Parts: sequence; C-alpha cells; structure tokens
Amino acid sequence: MIKVIVGGFVGAIIAFAWSFVSWAVLPWHDSAMNKFSNQEFVSWVVKENAPKGGVYVAPYFKSTDADFSPGEISQNLDEQKAAMKKGPLVYAQVKLQGTDPTSFKIYFYSFLTQFAGAILICWLLKQAVDMSYRGRLLFVTIVGLTIGILGFVPDWNWFGAGWKFTFVMIADLVVTWFLAGLFIAAFIKDGEAPERELMM
Repeated sequence: MIKVIVGGFVGAIIAFAWSFVSWAVLPWHDSAMNKFSNQEFVSWVVKENAPKGGVYVAPYFKSTDADFSPGEISQNLDEQKAAMKKGPLVYAQVKLQGTDPTSFKIYFYSFLTQFAGAILICWLLKQAVDMSYRGRLLFVTIVGLTIGILGFVPDWNWFGAGWKFTFVMIADLVVTWFLAGLFIAAFIKDGEAPERELMM
C-alpha cells in the first residue's frame, strides 16, 4: 500500500505540473472556449437570476410533481421539448463569489484531486499481472482516455460543448496520464497472481 501511495504522490506531481503548463502556458484551452458578446451584461443577468451558486439549466422544467395530473405532466413535457428544440439551451456552473486564481486553496484541492486519481490508478495497476512496461504505460494512458470520454463526451452530446472543447479536454487527460504513466508504469510493477484454491 505504501508503494501505491508513493507512486500516486509522484504521479500526482507530474500530472499537476502538466496541468499547469496545459492551462497556464499552452493556448489550446482558451481557443476551445467562447466569449459572450457582452460579458458584463451576461454576468449581471446571472447575478440577478441565480440566487445561489451551483448548476443551472435553461430552459428548466420540473417534469414530475406529486400534484401534477397525468395530463399536466404530458403538457409539461411537451412544453419542455418545444423550448429545448427552440433553444438556446444553457447549462452553466455558477460561482457567485468568483474565484481568486492566485489562491493557494484551489491549487491545493487540484493537487489532492490528482493525488486521489493517481492512487486509484496505481491500485488498479497493481492488480495487473504479467504486463511489460509498455503495457503498463498503455494501461495508465487508456485510463486517462476513459476518464476523458466518460467525463466530456456527454457534455458534447447533451449540452453543446462542441467538438473542439471536447477534443481538447480529452487530449489533455490523455497527455496528463501518459506523462504520469511514464513514472507510474516503472514504479508500480506487476502484481502478484492471486492464489487459487483447488475445489475438491
């Protein structure tokens, strides 16, 4: 277990360092995001209409309610489908108090996230048996690809994140865990094959 923690810690350092380069130095994340024509006005509208931080969606409908009759539920769903087809569909994460990009706390939590993920990846890799270094590196890289596909393709499919944003986010995760995997695959060696009891 100690080796998994150590491997996760070093892997997290590598992942965190790449994430800093990816977001703060490289331009690909900026190019994958769009800017509102009137950013100040949009911010004012959000503040006026979002009573608390969290996830918001528009159009918003409550499709099920104990007080709704079957006819009202059907009408509500029809109105929701019509509004969604008409557009625009907005899916937003709102943080009313804003974020200080120089705050130590957000970088600390970011590192803890990478650390937790790297520990889990190291633990999974420990379960593998008879894999070469190349195979272990591919294993870690595919984990990054899997995280990206499951985490960002739904946003493209349901909420219009766009192919460029989706591609950049997935590619970022693949590079992150490929680089971290260069160390993890060398440090976390093959697990021991589980002993099998003979059934009598």
